[in-house]
Amino acid sequence: MLRLTFTPAEADALEHERFHHPHPHVRRKMEALWLKSQGLAHQDIARLAGVSGKTLRTYLQQ
Repeated sequence: MLRLTFTPAEADALEHERFHHPHPHVRRKMEALWLKSQGLAHQDIARLAGVSGKTLRTYLQQ
């Protein structure tokens, strides 16, 4: 499992971008990262964000 930490400001920015970014793929990525910032397990994040486990790993490694 990847261990990432997010500052409160970063989590706030992710929360904003997951709804307001003009590109839907970026919104999906921001949703996944925001869920990660909330401490959810990778399996739950992938399910809730509607992405595969491989896609989630790519998002988290970028």
